Amino acid sequence: MRKRLDRFINDALKEFAEWYVTTDWQGKERDCVNLFAHRYLAGSPESPIRDLGQVRIECGVRQPEGYRRTAATKDLVIWDGPLDTTWDADWKPVNLPRAIMEWKTKRSGKAPGNFDAHDEKWLKAFTRENPKAIGFLVSTHTTKTHRSCMWAIVRGGKIEKVHTKATP
Repeated sequence: MRKRLDRFINDALKEFAEWYVTTDWQGKERDCVNLFAHRYLAGSPESPIRDLGQVRIECGVRQPEGYRRTAATKDLVIWDGPLDTTWDADWKPVNLPRAIMEWKTKRSGKAPGNFDAHDEKWLKAFTRENPKAIGFLVSTHTTKTHRSCMWAIVRGGKIEKVHTKATP
């Protein structure tokens, strides 16, 4: 039986976080997004992602109401099908993805205790308007002495439980 997408992504984030806080790997935000997509979301028999083409990096999606532009680029987007996009025949952003992930990486100072305010506001608005879609906020932090990964699911306009994995 295939796992639900939200649980599958949450489990993948947990695996990523456990690896991330115990390694000395150096990577910026785009490196984290690419590594997560290719190493932790790659299809398995239990995966609700049947084709890696469903997973897009830096992908355009329709904006929620109240934003100036009709579409925005998001860090990682998961579609129902491998050829799905947001665009219709007239290049209007109308189709909706199953999941959107927004990532932030900080490489100095103290680990952030909360998520990026813009990303949080955007995902809350998007999931409130599109209740079938789920959002994920992900924040990584790396210094010479500390590493952490924090994530949460955004569903129906609300942030669910925040998960954190950090070096002791």
